[in-house]
Parts: sequence; C-alpha cells; structure tokens
Amino acid sequence: MGHFLRLSLLLYFLIALAVVAASLLPTGAIWVARQRHAHLGHFTILLLTFFTIGLASLVFSRFCLAMPALILDDCKVFQAIFRSDELTEGKWLTLAALLFKSLVGGYVAGMCPFWLASWTLRGVSLPSWFPWLLDAASVAAVIVVEPTMFIGFALLYLRMSVLPSTTGEALGR
Repeated sequence: MGHFLRLSLLLYFLIALAVVAASLLPTGAIWVARQRHAHLGHFTILLLTFFTIGLASLVFSRFCLAMPALILDDCKVFQAIFRSDELTEGKWLTLAALLFKSLVGGYVAGMCPFWLASWTLRGVSLPSWFPWLLDAASVAAVIVVEPTMFIGFALLYLRMSVLPSTTGEALGR
C-alpha cells in the first residue's frame, strides 16, 4: 500500500507540475505580445491555453502505465515510472486516443447530473442546497466512470509488457 500511495503522490506532483508549466506558456505569450504592443484575441488565448494544457497532458500520459506496472508487475515506484516511460516510447497516437477517451468520458459523466436536472426539473422550485447535491452527484459519477476509462492504459501495459514466448534467437536454433 505504501508504494501505491507514494506513486499516487508522485503522479499527482508530476501532473501539477505539467499544468503549471503549461499555464506559463500562454502567460508568456500574452506578456511578449504586450511588450510588442500587439493584442491577442480572447479566442487565440483560449486556443493557446487548451493546446498547451492538452500537450502537457499528453506528455504526462507517458507515465500513466506506472500504476499498472506497480500493481501487475510489483515494480517499485521509480521502476514503475521508468517502465511506463519505456513502454510508451513512440506510442503518441495511442496515448492521445486514450487521453481523449478519458477526458470525454469524464466530462460526460460529470455533466450528466446537470443535464438530467435541467431536462427533468424545468420550472420546479428547488431548495437552496440542491446545487450542492448536483455537485456531489457529478463527483460520484466521475469517480464511478474514470476507473473504467483507465482500463485502456492497463490493457496497453499488458500488451506492451508481455515478451514474446519465442525470441528470434530461439527460433534460429
């Protein structure tokens, strides 16, 4: 359990670092534009922000196989991080698809309670605590859905980490 918690904290620190680094680029671009007396539009800033955070998330997703490595192969924390980095080398398209699936699935799960409430409770007077209930239902929905979204990362780990039973040298003999 200790390795699991240490890896979770390390991954949390890495994603926080990636988000902070990704938010510095749009801030730097705005600063440079102001120094040159140029004006970046709201859409340009929004697009730049989404692009840099998406790119940082994609780079961070190279470490998403660390948890399956820790659980399935009983690796230590840093062994799991390096194993994940090794297994995802050159797999950018697969990582992007898994990341997109996870983001869309989490968004839909998180928004479902709000969509359902807006469709079914139109015109109904609701108590003041009801938005809190919707927030709690949204968090619960994401908690239920996201682990299944990460099954793709575990399957990628299983597919990438299995060594062929017959190596080229054994076939040559």
